[in-house]
Parts: sequence; structure tokens; C-alpha cells
Amino acid sequence: MSVMKPKTALTALALCLCTALSGPAAAQTAAPPPVAPVAPQLSPAHVEMAVEVVKLSGMGRSLDVIVPQMVDRAKALFIQTRPEIAGEVDKSVKALQGSFDKENAEAMSIAGKAFAARLSEAELKDISAFFKSPVGQKFVSSQPAIMDVMFRDLDDFTARLSQIVIDRLRDDLKKRGVQF
Repeated sequence: MSVMKPKTALTALALCLCTALSGPAAAQTAAPPPVAPVAPQLSPAHVEMAVEVVKLSGMGRSLDVIVPQMVDRAKALFIQTRPEIAGEVDKSVKALQGSFDKENAEAMSIAGKAFAARLSEAELKDISAFFKSPVGQKFVSSQPAIMDVMFRDLDDFTARLSQIVIDRLRDDLKKRGVQF
């Protein structure tokens, strides 16, 4: 029984690969990998206008809870692990509140950049004007109540829809002779 030396084995493997790749499939040129879209250069004023829209639209309310919730989770974790330091954890949270506020500003900036990348500064100004108008303000102030009703009703709908889909699929499968 002969054993190939490592260098010989690598050479043989390389030749096999070259032979395999030189067939018809290799003759086809592979499509270039997709290119990630280039992020537009956004001016500070453009992003600032977008952040204003985020806040005026009511979306900022969703972002405003991210940092406090994260602080509360971390605080609970520290206290759960070491209940005796609860007072010190509270003091630390209060001492660090300013730095946590900066994190909230970053969350707003991230949201603003997402808007600014898709809407021109002029469009954002028009949207801002809408949200500053009486009807825009009413729209924003009505959102929480509308969302509550909408999600409650959608919960009922999705429960019914689930049963409808199951019943229809079962009936169709039965027609096809499939017992389920």
C-alpha cells in the first residue's frame, strides 16, 4: 500500500479541482455579487428635519421608551443578582442619567437617518408642516387610542382567520382525497 506525501496529495487535489472546474459550468461567467446600495450623504439639517418628523409623528414615543426600558432591565438584573446594592444601583442610574439621555438622542438620530435616506428635505418639511397643523396634531394624539382598538380588533380577526385558513385547507385537502 503506497501512501501519498502531503505535498503530492495537495497537488493531486489541485489538479482534480482544476479539471472539474474547466468543464462547461466553468465556461459560464458567474454573476457578480450584489453591490450594497451606497448610503446617501445626508446633511445635518436634513437629518435634523427627519428627527423632527419622527418626534412630531408620534414615532418618537416608541423610541423614548427604549433607553429607560434597557436601564430598568439592567437595574433589575443587578438587583436580582445582588439585592443588597439596590440603593447604590439607584444612585448610579441617577448619576448616569445624562449619558443615558445621549443614548436616546442617538436612537432618534438613527430613526431620523432612516427617514432622511428615503425622503428629501423638502418632503420632510411638508410632512413636518402636516404634523404641526391641527389635523396632523389630532392624528398624532389619536394614534394611541386608534392603535389600542386596532390591535384588539386585529387579535380577534387573526384568531378567526387562523380557523378560516385551517378549515379551508382541510376542506380542500378532503376534496383531493387527502384525509387530515
